[in-house]
Amino acid sequence: MKKFLIILSLLIGTSMAHALPFVPTTSPETKPIHWYYLKTGGRFVYASEGGENADIAASSSSQNNDAYYWCFVGNSSSGYKIYNRATKKYLYAGEFLSSDYNDSSIDKVETRDNNTFYIYTMYGSLKNYLCYNTSNGFYTTMGKDSYFTVTEAFVEQGSTLSNLPDINVETFNDHCVVTATGTGEVHLYIGNDEVNNPHTIMRTNEDQHITAMATNKDPGKEMATVYYGFTVPKLESSGPNPNPTFTRYDANGVGYCVEYGGAEQYGCTAQFALDNNADTYFQASPDNFYVVMQASVPVAVKQYSLVTAMDALYVYEYMIRSWKLEGSNDFYNWTLIDTQKDYPMPLVDLTEVVIPVNDTRKFRYFKFTCTEGAGIYNGVRLSEIWINKQNHGQWTQFDFKSSTCGAEGERYLKCSECNAKKSELVPPDGNHFFSDGVCTKCGIKEGETRLIYNSQRVPHYVKAKHDYRQSNGTWPSAPQGWNTPGFNDSNWLNLPLGTANPGHTDGPRYQLRYNSFWYGEYNCYWMRFPLILTEIANDATFTFNCVHDDNMVVYVNGQEVINKEGWCETPYGSTFANTHESYSIPASAFHLGKNVIAVYMQQNFGGAFFDCELVTTGVTAGDVIPGDVNGDGLVSSVDVTALYNYLLNNDTTAIVNGDQDGDGVITAVDITIIYNILLGN
Repeated sequence: MKKFLIILSLLIGTSMAHALPFVPTTSPETKPIHWYYLKTGGRFVYASEGGENADIAASSSSQNNDAYYWCFVGNSSSGYKIYNRATKKYLYAGEFLSSDYNDSSIDKVETRDNNTFYIYTMYGSLKNYLCYNTSNGFYTTMGKDSYFTVTEAFVEQGSTLSNLPDINVETFNDHCVVTATGTGEVHLYIGNDEVNNPHTIMRTNEDQHITAMATNKDPGKEMATVYYGFTVPKLESSGPNPNPTFTRYDANGVGYCVEYGGAEQYGCTAQFALDNNADTYFQASPDNFYVVMQASVPVAVKQYSLVTAMDALYVYEYMIRSWKLEGSNDFYNWTLIDTQKDYPMPLVDLTEVVIPVNDTRKFRYFKFTCTEGAGIYNGVRLSEIWINKQNHGQWTQFDFKSSTCGAEGERYLKCSECNAKKSELVPPDGNHFFSDGVCTKCGIKEGETRLIYNSQRVPHYVKAKHDYRQSNGTWPSAPQGWNTPGFNDSNWLNLPLGTANPGHTDGPRYQLRYNSFWYGEYNCYWMRFPLILTEIANDATFTFNCVHDDNMVVYVNGQEVINKEGWCETPYGSTFANTHESYSIPASAFHLGKNVIAVYMQQNFGGAFFDCELVTTGVTAGDVIPGDVNGDGLVSSVDVTALYNYLLNNDTTAIVNGDQDGDGVITAVDITIIYNILLGN
């Protein structure tokens, strides 16, 4: 059992469009007075004592000190002065003011008895406001984050109100009890409904705002009416809502709604994560970012979707990084469904990212929990969290990037119902325009082929594993066999190239817009690029072009072919075309069938980026590996055995690509071809 903090508030009539996050006071000398903490940029504002013009400072933590206590004097029509308890003076702006509330400078702000005061003006969500100076019409900024957050410190009661009832809230497993004791009449309200019993038991399936009105009628004392306001948050252990309102439906008609979530930031509640509107988002600190959802019927999770928040490219600091999804049928015991570590969320706003699961267990309740944010700001944002394939409206194209002769294009689509976005790749058109043997569009030479192309601003995914330098200064060991064709990378990241630290805005670092986890320093990646080669001419050439920061090692089928220490020079304003490094790889490193180019990237400090392309001549790539009869991606004696079983027993269970010479039948000739492949002929 724990007690909730009760926020006492004197209610006043107001003509403002939004509810005030503070209770005004008639005068600092007239009790009761509601004293508040002011926060800006995550720091507590206080007035240093002494002197007529006391300076304003900020601290990382609140203090039980009069210098940290502020109250609001005034009304909604004339505005509110902000009064400091220690200095007994009003907040006042000095001569250095800025009309740009996003300005990063520190204004001279003081406390002083002065007729110039501030209207607390709405900015953003309910509790974020800007200080406005009525004499010169300027907003006052204090650091990068110019808005203020208001948090009540305490209420200083007066003698005439000393006998008002005491309000107490106690919580149990599935309900809470509100009690009111003392002199006067007490009325409790749940929503708009009055509850006659002051000791009422309230279930907490939903957040409830409750007021208690106490009228002091003691003989000989001044009659005063006081309204107590407090919020009873929903209890995590309170049980599911018996009458849910489903806000989103999947493609099979299963409805979903939010039960509750973690403590939000700036009024961006968990309900926004399932409101069928990608323009809104749930925001919370990484430790508090979780959403519990109810489905209309038990359902198995085949996939789930996350939708990035608005301005994702510019607020990558709020991008989610790692998470887990759990299921339950009793609302109390949770089973892990899926977990993701260092997922490369795209830096594109309102974009739906689908994570396949294919779980067979059915659950009625789902809990999505952030286990790690980007690590820059103390916040995480997501527009929507959806279970299974969604029942989207019509997808309409709102933007298009044409494919070129050697690179894919991208078609950008938007759902007419929820505003979520997705993209579809447009294959390269392959139509080169050669002049003097060089394509005027992509720069490739006649006879050359790009097997891997640099992504620039079009996504190209590779399998990758990410890690950090260890605390003792040593780098983690590479996974055993990671650079060979037979390595199983199915549980690795699907990393979009190019990778880049999005804080950089020059050269290829600007071109590479896609998210990686090079936040901070001393990161490393292992990356794998699979290639299926169906023809390699005797005079075949392989050229590896790349940009990298910092160290890079390249392998082909386990053989080291490039080792470069340090970063690739990238002049300001440059692009991949004129800044990449170029390396020739011997054709002997490749073979027919499945190959893998493996790249190790080690970022030590400062910038971070990587992208590459592989340009070849005399090489043909395909989807079917010659000699791979059973379709396991390798050519081995197993394939020979599979053909023998087919010829002797007509056993087709292990046959995927049996006809090697293309004559339409499987004969001993096909077995001979495989033998020659195995022998390297």
